[in-house]
Amino acid sequence: MRMRIGLRAKAYLLIVPLVMAVVLVSGVLASLEARAGLTDVATRLLAYKAEQLRDYAYSEWDVIEELGLAGLPEYRDVVEASIGSYATSLLRSESEQILALDSDGRVVMSVGLSQPGGDDIHAERLVDPPAPGWFEREILDDDRVGVAFDFEPFEWRMAVTDLESSFFAEVYDIGRTHVAILAVALAVVITMLSVFVGYIIRPVEQLTLTIDTVSVSNDLSHRVDPGYPDELGLLAADFNRMLDSLEASYRQLQEKTEAEVEARRIAVDREEETLFLLGRVSEFRDMETGEHLSRVATLCSILAEMLGWSRREQTLIYRSSQLHDIGKIAIPDAILQKPGTLTEDEFNHMKLHTTIGHNLLKDAKSEHLLHAADIALTHHERWDGTGYPSGLAGDDIPLSGRIVGIVDVFDALTSDRHYKRAWSTDEALDHIGSHKSKHFDPKLVDIFTANFDELRTAIRR
Repeated sequence: MRMRIGLRAKAYLLIVPLVMAVVLVSGVLASLEARAGLTDVATRLLAYKAEQLRDYAYSEWDVIEELGLAGLPEYRDVVEASIGSYATSLLRSESEQILALDSDGRVVMSVGLSQPGGDDIHAERLVDPPAPGWFEREILDDDRVGVAFDFEPFEWRMAVTDLESSFFAEVYDIGRTHVAILAVALAVVITMLSVFVGYIIRPVEQLTLTIDTVSVSNDLSHRVDPGYPDELGLLAADFNRMLDSLEASYRQLQEKTEAEVEARRIAVDREEETLFLLGRVSEFRDMETGEHLSRVATLCSILAEMLGWSRREQTLIYRSSQLHDIGKIAIPDAILQKPGTLTEDEFNHMKLHTTIGHNLLKDAKSEHLLHAADIALTHHERWDGTGYPSGLAGDDIPLSGRIVGIVDVFDALTSDRHYKRAWSTDEALDHIGSHKSKHFDPKLVDIFTANFDELRTAIRR
């Protein structure tokens, strides 16, 4: 007799393997896609912390170099301590660790919320330090992932790391949850297929469609309708809970990133507010000063752009240059607002506004205020060394002080003051040209005069 295969057997032999293959393939793809998406988000967070640490370290060192203190060991120690403190503020869990290695691979700094082994870790040496960029490898007997970068002033290789087990913890949970989902799906399909083939296939197709949609679009907002409270309903609910977990994890990572961005924005806003209020202090003594400060700031930023400065450096001199005369708040009104020519004693007293302004700002932590301190001190120095207060000459005068110096003189000459009439632009340009290589940097004079039409247009906007 020919062997007859019943419909139930055909359903089991044809539909069950097909359905389970679809669920398995779609589930694996969804799991892999979810792993890739979650890993990418977490990786960007580590990379963001590494970028923040790198930028902070270089900004701290740039300040030391600008002040000419890079050769003093005690200031290197100060920068190292500052980097360590900032690194600690970036950590969010005990599994995270930030390392700094010297050129021989020895650990010179180790920052973590939990530091096993105490100071003994500084005796460790990595034979093969991680290369700059993303890495996954064993470090100090732990399997770690992280982002490494070079800090050239100290010849350090720095790495922001996390334990691999912690970094991929939620990814492992996703895999285990999906295995459970597949097991439940197989049991439900085999049990229900014998009675209600269509009843079983439709929910499975819905689940498969949702998995495919999530896998392709990476949109974790999709959900499966659980339908009836049966096995497939439970399967759909488990899948929805998995998506809820993934979505919550992604949202948490987004919130952390947004919180750090917002904190940085608030810090910048507060610093801008401080600069604005300090500028208003100068403006309060003389109503002419407000427009003068605005014009000086605008011209300085445009000159900086013509010199090839970055947008960040242009913004820095724009904000800092407005405080170049902050020291005048300590000059008596009898001198500051005198309509006639100052006596020698009065002029010597007026000169003090440079050192007063510098002393007011020099101990600030803000990059803008420190830059403003240098400008306040040096914007009356002259190229030939006859300026004040220190008699600096040539390139010994900071470039920002030279820029503010030429712009400040031009604007003062072309503005009405209580002690003089405004000069014409031609008279002012002739004066600046005649003092090239004497009062002013010759390169700046050439750029200023060659691009004067563009500068004049900018301050008239």
